[in-house]
Amino acid sequence: MWRKGWIGSLVVGIVLIGILWVKSWVGQAGADEAQTFSPEQIPAAASYRADVRVDMKTHVVTGTLTVRFAPQDDKAYFHLYPNAFQAKADLSGENWEQVLGKQREPGNIQISEVRVDGQSVPVQLKGELDTLLQVPLIGKSAAHQTEVEMRFALQVPFNNGRLSYNDHAMWLGNWLPILSVKGEDGWRLDPYSAIGDPFYSDMANYHLRVQLADGYQLASSGIESIAVMTQTRPQRQTIYEMDAWNVRDFALVIMDDTYRQLTGKVGDVAVRTWSQEGDDPAAVDRLHQVAMHSLHYYGEQFGRYPYQEYDVVKTGGFFGGMEYPSIVFIQDDYFGRTDPVADAIVAHETAHQWFYGLVGNDEVREAWIDESLTDYATMAFLQSVDPNRARGYIQLRLRQSKTSAEYAAQGLHVWQPVAQFPTWKSYTDLVYGRGAAMWWTLRESWGTDQLHHLLRKYVHDNQYAQADGKEIIDLLSHAAGADATPFIDFWLKLKLEQADAAETWMQKGKHE
Repeated sequence: MWRKGWIGSLVVGIVLIGILWVKSWVGQAGADEAQTFSPEQIPAAASYRADVRVDMKTHVVTGTLTVRFAPQDDKAYFHLYPNAFQAKADLSGENWEQVLGKQREPGNIQISEVRVDGQSVPVQLKGELDTLLQVPLIGKSAAHQTEVEMRFALQVPFNNGRLSYNDHAMWLGNWLPILSVKGEDGWRLDPYSAIGDPFYSDMANYHLRVQLADGYQLASSGIESIAVMTQTRPQRQTIYEMDAWNVRDFALVIMDDTYRQLTGKVGDVAVRTWSQEGDDPAAVDRLHQVAMHSLHYYGEQFGRYPYQEYDVVKTGGFFGGMEYPSIVFIQDDYFGRTDPVADAIVAHETAHQWFYGLVGNDEVREAWIDESLTDYATMAFLQSVDPNRARGYIQLRLRQSKTSAEYAAQGLHVWQPVAQFPTWKSYTDLVYGRGAAMWWTLRESWGTDQLHHLLRKYVHDNQYAQADGKEIIDLLSHAAGADATPFIDFWLKLKLEQADAAETWMQKGKHE
């Protein structure tokens, strides 16, 4: 996610950048280009099949969801994230206001029936806000896949968040019930928090059948270019059937006929930027160019983008941008004005297709992994376009990193769960600023080639899987031939007395 809250401080430095896109990007392919496997080649642990009907007038989505997976326990849990926004939820306070805005209407998801391998079981909601569905799997074995089917009705809330709507579109982020991850320490039943991206999920295959009224269109994590479309009469409905292989979630945006798409190709990947009539054509074209050029750059630097499509979609929201597999939501403000901040937003969300999408991590306990790597990649991309014009963005991150002493005095650091950050500012300064500055400092010492060789290996070794902080320490240690713990302690755990040890480690790992 790209935080809108950064903009105030970013403007100070970014005025030096000017308009970013005055020339096309020229790539610099890595000599050891990483192999990235196609999503169809890697078995997914679970498969989701949903048949839904979207009513844009009432903002209600109804349907059935069927999930096939190998049981890991005598029960399974599904996250019901929309219930975090129901009427009884306490969403007061500055942090929630930054997420949702001041004008809002509640929403929820109701589960009316659950079946396990065709047999009805009780609907068991858990958690203070019913944000978990517990499904009994007694007698089921990991040797055989189990099928859980549920009927649901989603009332989409109105707010500035990832799941909402306006007069022309509905954006559905984290909307479908999704299997919880079971780790070594048990089920991960983390609640929806006001700060960060409080989601953690494994790869799965999705098949969706979406029924819309005529006059609406969609973009999604699936492959719309080969979707099966059926128009029904006299109902005046359009039914889309589409697939997404090996993705961590399935996001969807429904748009009316005021939306237009700008299309392009990056290799075999179709890139589509969705805007509306009346948007600034120059701004829309610039965002589209950023999406294509950054997708190209990251593919050459970190490993080929393996999916067939990438959608950049105008939505409402507080977030500036929000990443999902093969699709990103971009705040509507940036389609109507010439603003270089928008370039960084689109570049950031595009980088998340590698760091979160292709290589996952625990965004609740280790948010620094995907966000710091994503923001470093954004800095590297902007630098590749024009170093002078990228200077303001890079200086912002380095400046945020220098606030670490005051956060250390408060007992805060980068490597901590999202719930422990007291404010969005502390989260942004540490996870984005300090985290990205760590990678940038390593680049300045080791050079781009050495660092990007390391990141290509990280992507190659962890594609379609999860990585954790310990793995990054091991990767850095192996690359340097020395234990990277002092470096990580200084930068991420804010043990500032380790500054000299961190510098010694970094110099020891430099390849001349």
